[in-house]
Amino acid sequence: VRRTMLSTRQLQRAVPRGYPAAAVDAARQALGDANKVFTRDNSSLPVTFEHRGTGGRSSISGITSTVFGATGFLGRYVVNHIGKSGSRMILPARCNENARQHLKVMGDLGQIVNLDYSIRDDDAIKYAVERSNVVVNMVGREWETRNFSFHDVHVDFPARLAEICKSVGTVDRLIHVSALGAAEDHPSDYYRTKAIGDAAVMNAFPNATLVRPAKLIGTEDRLLNVFAEHACKFPATPLIDDGGSKHRPVFVDDVALAIQAMVEDETTIGKTFELCGDKVYTMEDLVKLVNRVIRAQNPKILYVPSFIMKLLGAPHEYLLKKVPFPLPTPTGLTRSYIEAQSRDYLKHPKSLGFEELGIKPAKLDGVVIDYLRAFRFGGYDAGSAAGQPGMD
Repeated sequence: VRRTMLSTRQLQRAVPRGYPAAAVDAARQALGDANKVFTRDNSSLPVTFEHRGTGGRSSISGITSTVFGATGFLGRYVVNHIGKSGSRMILPARCNENARQHLKVMGDLGQIVNLDYSIRDDDAIKYAVERSNVVVNMVGREWETRNFSFHDVHVDFPARLAEICKSVGTVDRLIHVSALGAAEDHPSDYYRTKAIGDAAVMNAFPNATLVRPAKLIGTEDRLLNVFAEHACKFPATPLIDDGGSKHRPVFVDDVALAIQAMVEDETTIGKTFELCGDKVYTMEDLVKLVNRVIRAQNPKILYVPSFIMKLLGAPHEYLLKKVPFPLPTPTGLTRSYIEAQSRDYLKHPKSLGFEELGIKPAKLDGVVIDYLRAFRFGGYDAGSAAGQPGMD
């Protein structure tokens, strides 16, 4: 039972001044026993509540969800959509309050609870999920460090999380976010460990739902923003080999809407969804699109062979695994990213996607990428919105 702190005023009312210490202790004990009536052990709260209300922010959806990776790029959008539908949310994170304070207001008062944890602490993971009936895992890493390898983040943690979810008995749904193109024979460690982790999750929790999104596009993305920054700062935008790797980038908010739909739709149990945009782009196409949107002056592309990029990135890769403090890590300089450019990332024709969830993905070349106006030569308001007549 939660301990109740007794105020000085309460003691003063119960024991007049001048009474011996024994009387003060007796009063403290009596007041403490009385206040226990008003306290409640949080572990006794029911996991599943009956649905009440119209389905808005102040309603009760009947869902208590634990969301791992809530402070990431995709995570904040998922929390926003699940939270505003009237769901309770527990958000485990290893960052400080400044990095997660924006999540607190995405749900009604008291509905979103922040929790400290470590992916290596099984007790903390169990404490985070044992009061939930839905668990969403979006924990991932694009490069390895001294503290966390790809295997730690993409294989070991998801496997233990799935086992814990199975053992606690309250978790009905587990939604695991992977990556489009994950395969155990992939040349990139990132995609290879993603595939191994997917298999481990399905083995431990067969009713899990796998989500494999394509490259995510949005205000905070590390793809188009990087290309725009390179166009502004450098004489040319570097691309690996010929920039021919094919992708179907998807708007991050569409993926968040899809995950919310999976949380509420039990027919998605045990299925795998590949979430992609409506159009295929090569990396070269994406660079040219960015250059048009930001109205780059004399844009150029520098095609760098992959073996040269690996040589350039080797010292940085070595230091990442040795130094005990964070290092700035430019996108495109890690070995896993370079090796990933040798494959295409397209949706399998027979796989499930947005259509089965009743969602139509947004077009990439419309207002979805209008955030790139911040890099526009001539000022933010120069020219038309992205994808609108007159953009070129």
